[in-house]
Amino acid sequence: MKRRILSFLLALCLTAALLGPALPGVRADPEPEEELVEALKTFFAGAEGDYGAVNPDDGGSPSLGLLQWHGARALELLRFALEGWPACADYLPRALYREITNPDTRWGSRRLTQAEAGHISDLLDSPGGRAAQDALARRDILGYLALCRDWGMGTDATAAYFAVIINQFGAGGAAAYLRHIRTTLGLGETAVFRDLTLLHQAVHDTKSYGQRYLSMRDKSYAYIQSLGWDLTGSPRPRSLPPAQSPLRRLLEGLLAFFRVRG
Repeated sequence: MKRRILSFLLALCLTAALLGPALPGVRADPEPEEELVEALKTFFAGAEGDYGAVNPDDGGSPSLGLLQWHGARALELLRFALEGWPACADYLPRALYREITNPDTRWGSRRLTQAEAGHISDLLDSPGGRAAQDALARRDILGYLALCRDWGMGTDATAAYFAVIINQFGAGGAAAYLRHIRTTLGLGETAVFRDLTLLHQAVHDTKSYGQRYLSMRDKSYAYIQSLGWDLTGSPRPRSLPPAQSPLRRLLEGLLAFFRVRG
């Protein structure tokens, strides 16, 4: 009888190994695109700004938060936070709240006063403000990555690199950047879009566009290099350390059970 029970439990272990992600309490490794989202969020937090970062006048409009959402996108962020996390309204004076929530408001040209910047910074750094930024950053970064795939970025490394360009220039500006890169390259763009080192060199060789922002290109290139990814392919596969493996914990528990039962 004990042998049959042991055989059943070992079969259950094998099933857990094969179907672990579908079992309650066993978390699958993140999808590759989600890993890119987290990697890019970390980069933006270091290169653009933290949650409470506010630039009151960034070329005539404010830039806010983790991704330094600018102008109309900064206004979208604040509305998103106020709609999803109503407690965020407590950080704003009544007049500023009315302006932000008014559907006719446009922030194509809007400079914040220091007092307004302080209130907005407090909102963005609140629990609701942080949650709103995490949600909006994930949505936006996934959109950037989808656009990069459509534009031919053939690896995770090149897609992540060009996603930084989209965040900085917007989709229209990034599309113009890409046209200039392709003009510079002529033939062989497929190979370049699969190799981060070649793509980064092509960006530097593109003299007619984006040269003011090469320091950001260098930062993103160095950051992606530091992640230990294969620069001509996908990130290295991640696995749980043996001590954290759900299957190993299950097997150890079963062995301990049978030792006690004798």
